Amino acid sequence: MIVFVCELATDPALTLTRYPRTIRACAIEPEKYKLMTISVRTGITGLFLTSLLVISGCSSSSSSNDTPIDDDSSSQTPGVDIPTVEDPDTGTNTPVTGGDTTDGTDTTDGTDTTDGTDTTDGTDTTDGSNTTDGNSAPDNILPDASADGSDVSGGEDDSPTAVETASLEGPFIKDAARGAGPPSTPSDLTLLLSAENWLEFSWAPSTDDQAVTAYEVYRDGALIAEVRGDTGYEHDYRSWLSTSFIDCNYTRYTDCVGSRTPIPGTSYSYSVLAIDNEGMRSELSVPATFTFEQLTSDVPDLTDYVRVFDEEFEGDSLDRTKWKAALPWGADTTINLETQYFVNIFAADPMDYTPFEFTGTTMKITGKNTPPELLEQANNLPYLSGVITTSDYFKMTYGYVEMSAKLAGGDGLLSTFYLFNQDYHKNKPEIDIVEYIGSRPDKSYQTYHYYDSIRARNFSGEKHSSPTMESVVSENLSDDFHNYSVLWEPGLVVWYIDGQEVRRMTGVRVSDEPMNIIAQLVVGSSWIGDPSADVIPAEVEIDFIRAWQKP
Repeated sequence: MIVFVCELATDPALTLTRYPRTIRACAIEPEKYKLMTISVRTGITGLFLTSLLVISGCSSSSSSNDTPIDDDSSSQTPGVDIPTVEDPDTGTNTPVTGGDTTDGTDTTDGTDTTDGTDTTDGTDTTDGSNTTDGNSAPDNILPDASADGSDVSGGEDDSPTAVETASLEGPFIKDAARGAGPPSTPSDLTLLLSAENWLEFSWAPSTDDQAVTAYEVYRDGALIAEVRGDTGYEHDYRSWLSTSFIDCNYTRYTDCVGSRTPIPGTSYSYSVLAIDNEGMRSELSVPATFTFEQLTSDVPDLTDYVRVFDEEFEGDSLDRTKWKAALPWGADTTINLETQYFVNIFAADPMDYTPFEFTGTTMKITGKNTPPELLEQANNLPYLSGVITTSDYFKMTYGYVEMSAKLAGGDGLLSTFYLFNQDYHKNKPEIDIVEYIGSRPDKSYQTYHYYDSIRARNFSGEKHSSPTMESVVSENLSDDFHNYSVLWEPGLVVWYIDGQEVRRMTGVRVSDEPMNIIAQLVVGSSWIGDPSADVIPAEVEIDFIRAWQKP
């Protein structure tokens, strides 16, 4: 299989997008981008000339959906070029060693990997046939055959969303007519997200006649971090481009200890100042008070909700009016150095094996060693496993989603249940309801991801990931069935295990976009390591998956 890739010509690592409908971006700025082809099976690449790109990527009758999103322009230009200056030893924001692989927060969409970034998902198709994910839908199934959930955001193609309107322009504004002097004072400090032990906020970028090189962040009058883009650490650069900061990002940095650790339910005063390339410092911003969330003892109350999706797994096969068996980028693309091959039982030419077993009341997803005769079909990956997703069949905006399941225990196993939207035109939100690493039997993880609208280097914006939120329970979660659920409402996400609230998050960047439901069993990856021989075959057993919404 061949996919088209539009890459930044100056840095192939900064892949712009893999959606074929966006290759016109290469033609619009041929000096900046180049069109590549990549064989998903072989990895062989080839460079297309600009002339071929223009022919294949542009047409006089192209639709608005084919046009890259342009940011608003003005006479003042966002400053995205980073001056070369020494990186001072501030003692703040010290990266966690191996921070890109310690928490799995860069997992689902393949971002920050070399083989799964923003890959084609077939969302432009109308019937599910000939899509990149390999699903071949039967003729009698409509695209929304079981889509009873509602999208209250006003339509998937509407823009901007509430999330996008919170995004800013870039790290600073260059205004040569401004004259010499310190940069303008940062302003409009805005709380984006708040949880019990971290929060994210942003500010309007400062203006300078040359360049702003750093921002200092203060909490209750004490310097806690310096945000700059020249440290060589990707997460510093993302924060710099989006003029945003997470206090405390314990997943990515090691300095959030002792008195720096926030207290749930407590309010703190934050200020920011800007430093330019001549070392001149702005005034401190007007202080803004932000409050960390606090867990409650409330149980989910579904009195005003109706059930809009119901899968009890009582049949003898996977219901293809509700489910696909491949992720949006298809079975032939593997992300995060995962070592399993997700078998797509609905492919046009399916493998002679299914990872799904039905007991009459439950469904089991099995991870097993790949038989020698299936290795070629499995791209020589050593394990076979399964994924189910409601992509194309069911999506919802806001509501309550739950799964009753017995998760897979053991080294190198990851059971995941999450909500996801791959639409690169918007914010590609993801709510990880549960991520369970089998080697950590009494712990589960909850995470939230979204992309902003700052498209200075990436067509889909800059990625924001919450710190990985760990929930510790008093038992081995792989020993029995447990209920994993999430309440998602405007400005609110609450995670539950067995009806008990374990995590809470609020803020303007809680997504308002429709999302699909996904469950899968990962066998081996860069995050969880390799499975031990004694845990294979492994099973995730699901009793039911249900979704509820307010009518």
